[in-house]
Order: sequence, then structure tokens, then C-alpha cells
Amino acid sequence: MAEKQPPNETASTQEAVKGQVYSSDEDIAAAYADRLEGENAYTRKEEKRLRWKLDMRLVPILWLNITLSAMDKVTTSTAALYGMKADTGLTGDRYSWVGSSFYFGYLVWCLPSGSLLQKLPVAKTMACVQVIWGLVLLGTGWAKNFETLIALRVLLGVLEAPIVPGNLLIVGMWYSRREQPIRTGLMYTGLSVCFTGPIGYAIGGIAGHEQWRYFFWITGAITIGWAVIVGIFLPDNPVKAKFISEREKAIAIDRVRADQTGIENKTFKKEQMIEAFTDLKTWLMFLFQIWISIPNGGLTNFSPLIINGLGYTARRSTLLTMPTGIMQTVASYICNGGVFLSAKYLSNYQTRGCWVIFGCVVGMISAVFLYTLPLTNLHGRLAALYMSYFYLGPYIVSLGINTANTAGHTKKVTVNALIFIAYCVSNIIAPQFFKANQAPLYPLGMGAVLGSYVLSIITIGAYMAYCAYENRRRDRLDSAAGERVHKDTDFKDLTDKENIHFRYVW
Repeated sequence: MAEKQPPNETASTQEAVKGQVYSSDEDIAAAYADRLEGENAYTRKEEKRLRWKLDMRLVPILWLNITLSAMDKVTTSTAALYGMKADTGLTGDRYSWVGSSFYFGYLVWCLPSGSLLQKLPVAKTMACVQVIWGLVLLGTGWAKNFETLIALRVLLGVLEAPIVPGNLLIVGMWYSRREQPIRTGLMYTGLSVCFTGPIGYAIGGIAGHEQWRYFFWITGAITIGWAVIVGIFLPDNPVKAKFISEREKAIAIDRVRADQTGIENKTFKKEQMIEAFTDLKTWLMFLFQIWISIPNGGLTNFSPLIINGLGYTARRSTLLTMPTGIMQTVASYICNGGVFLSAKYLSNYQTRGCWVIFGCVVGMISAVFLYTLPLTNLHGRLAALYMSYFYLGPYIVSLGINTANTAGHTKKVTVNALIFIAYCVSNIIAPQFFKANQAPLYPLGMGAVLGSYVLSIITIGAYMAYCAYENRRRDRLDSAAGERVHKDTDFKDLTDKENIHFRYVW
């Protein structure tokens, strides 16, 4: 099979191939789009070997990006067990506001961080903000009052805003829509408790009355060290990747061609941003993210205190929070694994939304038990608390659906920003349902968790119906439906609404 001469990379993102300049309207991968000719330009064995190579490099890094950020943003929940509330004057509902304040920073910086991720190298941007947020964590260890804690938590939220959207952009660059769910499930787990639990237990053995400060110092140092690794080993995109050959770059880009979602474009396009704001799918997913994140905002901040309120010591409470992360991981693997297996063995059926609904039903049943079981039923309440963390499975699947259903790079970063604005709003609201005078049962908070699961099911059902309708409409209009290569739209940085060949997954 004929093969064109290997392209040579240049420093400019506007000239990915030496002697071949592509328009700013096109995707950066356009120069590689026709690098391989014909249906059999590379073998199945080559593709599998490349995919394994990508998995070994990308998935562990992206997993620790998410895991360490999850650890860092809930450091206050472990610190609260070791006297932070008393030492910093967190009386009344002040602790709830410390939990919410992180998301004010995240909320304010969602859209600006999306713009930065489009204009700057994605991986390098994430590495830089991780260094700074590690320093913020170190500083939090010296906080002495409520005001200082609030300021540092807001800043921490600002710094974390680019991480999850950046991870999603990288997954979309390297993996096909069929491959994304299982990788997303591997990345998004609840295993941050494998760090917070042992570290929290260890600091309980430190002499003195301010052990909680050591928790921030240790986690801050870990984050800074990890940022250096990200900066060195995580590539910004397939075109700039140094760990694969030129031929492997062409294969990597060709693998995602049929999805019609593109790789990356550094030019901001106002019309794509406007489309993001006027797309019904955007707002249905926005509402879903608000509902499904209510359990996250409430439970992650208050589960250690809920367990502590059942009569366990502070040190034992830190260990008893670890099953919550295991349950999150199980939920992620079940839901995302289900999507992957369904795509493989039931490829003619759309099942992603069904797995979202399944996860919500499990969480909803658990919330009913947590709301109704008496305080004396320790084991029952613990089991219900752990199962209430099943929300992570449907949450992660929904992020994958959003990534797979959005094309056009400006639209991608805009929609991602809106999705995480919803996430922030939800996490700001959720802790306020957990009133200090209702501890340790928190009936209002548990009622909010239950209601959020019900609303999540209704909203994702509406999203599925809209996508199904839109696919049927496009099938009637698209004469080239089912073809893999579309010269008129491939790597043209078109949005999903502009591209008649695009089909939604639901």
C-alpha cells in the first residue's frame, strides 16, 4: 500500500508539516489526515500495538491527575477530624462555607481556563497550575482563621479548573468514541481515599494538637512532585508527541477520523461559542450535572463527620471513609465497563444513557435507606452511606457522552466550561443542605441527595430522547451516512451541528 513521505514537525502550531501549511480554520491534525492512503494502510496489529502504547503512557498520568486533585480538594474533610474547626474558628455553618468556597473559585475560572486550554499547550498548562496549587496546599497548613481558609480554598478552586477539562480534551484527541468510556472509567475513580485514608491515619499518631496541618503539608508536597512528572511525560497532542513515531502519529489521527470530532484547533471561533450556548443538548447536560453532583458536594465534605458522629474515633473514621472511594471506583468500573461491553457486543444499540440511569437508581435506593435508617443501626447506615457514592459511575459516563457528542474545538472548550460551571454550582449548593444542628443524621442533606437522583434520571431521559430524534433526522438527510471517510468534513473543525455526517451517542 502506498504511503506518503513522513511529515516533519515544526515549532509552529500553524505549520504541523514542513512545507505544508494548514488553515487556521482546520484542525491541527489536517496535515496528517491523508498521510495514510487506502483502507488497509496499516494493520490491525499495528493499531493494537499503538493503542497499548498510548494506554501505558496516558492513562496512568491522567488517572493520577484526577486522583490527586480529588484528594487535594477534600483535604479539609480529613483535617476537620483533627481539630481544624476549633483551631481556625469554624463555628456554626462556617465549615460548610469552607467546603463550598473551593467551588466559587472553580466557578469563576471555568470559562477563562477553557480559553487558556485552547490557546496554550494543554499538558504544560496543567503541570504549571498543579505546581501552584501544591504551594497553596502548603500555605493552607499555616492558616489560622476562617478568612484565610476561605481565600486559599477559592484560589485552589481557580487552579483546579483546567484539570478535568484538560483531561477530557486529551482523551478526545487520542481515543475513538468507542474506546473513550473504558479509559475514562479507568481515570475517574474514588481511589484518592487510598492516599487520604493512610495519610490521615498516620498524622493521628503525631504528637501535639495541630496534626491537621501536617495533612496539608504532605499532600501539597506530593502534588508539586507529581506536577514535574506531568510536565515531562504528558504530551500536549498527537502531533507534538515525542514518544511515538511519525507513522504512529498518522495512525493515531486516522483512528479517530470516523468520529468527526477532530483533534485540536488553536483559533477561537465566536460562532462556535454561540452555538454552544444555543444548543439544547448543552443545557440538558448542564442540568444533569447540577443534579448528579449534589451527592458529591454533600457527601465528600461531610462523610467523615457523619461516620465520626456514629461514635467512631477520628483516626478510625479516616479509615472507615476508604470504602467510599472503593464504592466510587466500583461504580465507575461497572457503568463505564458496561458502556464499553455494550459498544462491543451490542453495537447496534445505544446504551450509554441506560447505564447512567442504572447508576442513579442504585444511588437513589441507597439514599432512601440513609434517609430512613435510625442512628442506632450503625452497620446499615454505613452500608447505605457507602452505596450512596454510586453517583460517580453515572457522572463519569455523562462526561464521556458530553465529550463524544461535541465537535468543533471552540465549542468543546466552551461546553466543557459550562458543564463544570454546573458542577461548581452544585457543589456550592450541596454543603448548605447539611446543617450543623442536624448532625449526624443530616435529614435535609440526605433528602437533597435523594431528590437529586430522581431529577438526574428525568433529565438524562430527555437528553437521550433529543439525541435519538436528531440522529433520525440526520439519517433522512445524509446521503453518505455510514461511510468512514468524508473529505468534505474530516478535520475541518466543524461543530456537531454543522456536520451532517455527525451522529450522537446516547
